[in-house]
Amino acid sequence: MFFRKYRTFILIILALSLTSLGGCVYWNTFYNAKKAFNEAEKSRRASAFGRGRINTGLYETAIEKSLKVIENYPNSKYYDDALFVLGVSYFYTEKYISSERRMRELLANYPDSKFGKEAELYLAKSKLALRDEKPAMEIFEKIFRSDFKREYKVEAAIALGNYHFDERDYERSRQYFQAIRDSLGSDSEKKMGQLMIADGYYNDFDSRAALGAYLQVLGMKPEPDEKYHSLYYAAQAAFRLMRISDGLDYLQTLATDETYFDSLAVIRLQIAAGYEYAEDIAQAEQIYSEVLEQEEKKQIAAEAAYRLGLIHQFDYDDLPKAKEFYDQTVKLDRNSVVGLDALQRSSDIGKIKTYARAALDSTASQEVIDEAAITQYQLAELYWFSLNKPDSAMIEMQYVVDSFPSSTIAPKAMVALAQMYRDNLGDSTKARELFERVLERYPRSDYVPQALEALELKDTPADTGYAQIYLDKAEKFLVDQENIDSARFYYRVIADNFPRSKYYPQAKFSLIWLQEQYNSPGDSSVYWAYTEFVDSFPGTDWALEAENRLAVNRPQSKARQPRPDTTDVRDERITDDLAADTGAVQEDEQALTPIEAVYIGPNGEPIKNAPIEPVEIREEFIYPVEAYRLGWEGDLYFQIFLDFSGEVTDYILKIRCESEEINREASEAVASMIFDPMRIPQEQQDSWMVYRFQVRKPEHLR
Repeated sequence: MFFRKYRTFILIILALSLTSLGGCVYWNTFYNAKKAFNEAEKSRRASAFGRGRINTGLYETAIEKSLKVIENYPNSKYYDDALFVLGVSYFYTEKYISSERRMRELLANYPDSKFGKEAELYLAKSKLALRDEKPAMEIFEKIFRSDFKREYKVEAAIALGNYHFDERDYERSRQYFQAIRDSLGSDSEKKMGQLMIADGYYNDFDSRAALGAYLQVLGMKPEPDEKYHSLYYAAQAAFRLMRISDGLDYLQTLATDETYFDSLAVIRLQIAAGYEYAEDIAQAEQIYSEVLEQEEKKQIAAEAAYRLGLIHQFDYDDLPKAKEFYDQTVKLDRNSVVGLDALQRSSDIGKIKTYARAALDSTASQEVIDEAAITQYQLAELYWFSLNKPDSAMIEMQYVVDSFPSSTIAPKAMVALAQMYRDNLGDSTKARELFERVLERYPRSDYVPQALEALELKDTPADTGYAQIYLDKAEKFLVDQENIDSARFYYRVIADNFPRSKYYPQAKFSLIWLQEQYNSPGDSSVYWAYTEFVDSFPGTDWALEAENRLAVNRPQSKARQPRPDTTDVRDERITDDLAADTGAVQEDEQALTPIEAVYIGPNGEPIKNAPIEPVEIREEFIYPVEAYRLGWEGDLYFQIFLDFSGEVTDYILKIRCESEEINREASEAVASMIFDPMRIPQEQQDSWMVYRFQVRKPEHLR
């Protein structure tokens, strides 16, 4: 009996010991998690607004320990505490998805937890970090409007204010920053709120309110950077209000404070701008010159050189000197905004010599006359659009009208001159006279519609006799009514009577296309018609379309199988057919048209078009200044190869243009492209593809 009781006692003691041991393990694990978490939080809160020094190692330790509690002790009374530690630790280690998930779990399963309100704050912060902005703002708005701790409401107000500020809803953002400034914030937060209020007014062009708001910051014991920001933008606001002397005073305050000597050159640039606003050009020029001479930072020196170029161009009308400063700007900082603009301005000024008037004699051919007229027209446009010299532009445009009346561009010049009289001089009588002269002298010109529009004669009996109206009729018969004979008739009217119209190539192409589609003779005549068209109109969009049709209508090779009936050379059926027999293609290579060759890969394999556009182009195409005179636009064809991530790793320019500058810029753009590999069909992955790169002229060249 004694031994039986003793054994029972031992078993009870052992059970209690094991229970106690398990509790100790659990408590030690959670204690270590909380200890690491609290130390991490203390470190984070040591800097202003809870940003700065974040000990991710401690947060990682807290995550590791808390996960053990979550996984091994799901019924613990500290479960919600562990969830909260996890959620916050995930947030500060930038694991925002996990943070958001844990906070939602806490709020759903423990609605009465003491961590509930702070969990809502971190749920909103996690959603904001994940760019799930709308639901984040809804939670922040609830925190801001409800009974939460002041520091939570401050964080919500900052998030809401910044969000609406970024959305440029400055009025709405202001209510949150005002709440921080007036009641919620600490001293540093109040200054931040006031600065954001001032910036909102400034960005909203309420310069008077902005100036007052910036000056108010100065009465709040600002830090050096806050003082600099306030005085700098107070000066800009004063300049907008034409309170030039006040603005200069604010800048001089900064310039004489040794705290800001490292920013002295920037401040002096703004002081010089103030003198420009006050029309003291000599003083502004002197300061810019000193900055250019003394400043070692190329970006700031480039800004000074650029401003000097503007002064010599617009105030002194000294274009050669302006060009010198623009060239200096480009040399100092070519790729900046001012560098690119300086390059353009220098190029524009340099064109004046290129566009010098040519002396023509009575034996000059029509081609020579047209070329000279176009050159003079371009000079007039240069003065008007780029050099801001409208009087010179009108003189040059009048010269085109008077000296080249037989040129193809003469009616366009007359229309432009009429618009110049109307817009620059407000002389509607002279403008009307010129528009009427267009109808009288050039009744068949492509520019008749513009004159009719200006004279309010569109859709009247006078609205007839030019190429576009016949083209519109042809298109209407073809597309709307499917009346092929009537469409062909009006295309023929253009082809027979308007050889100098810009619609002439389109009409000629359409006649060949109609024959191919509706009256094909079944021989190679259509192919040779397209070939002749390409030779007659090289470099045009219609020539490219003709090349596409050539691939479809190419005469049969004995070594190749008949093509399927198709209407697009870029259709995958055609590229499959082109390489149905690789050996045959190689034997017949000399007969391939350029567009056909595009679809034969570097190793003789058939390739297809890239099925998608790039998601990113790191080096955007910029139409090169050197190609302005040529003014080429159209399509270039590349063969491209992508790596596993979608980046272009190799490319071949297969169809080029006559401008090597355009070819170079386009190649750089294509080489920088990134595609979404998930959207490329499996059969096209790890293979060459065709990419058509469209080149379009800048608007000012049109």
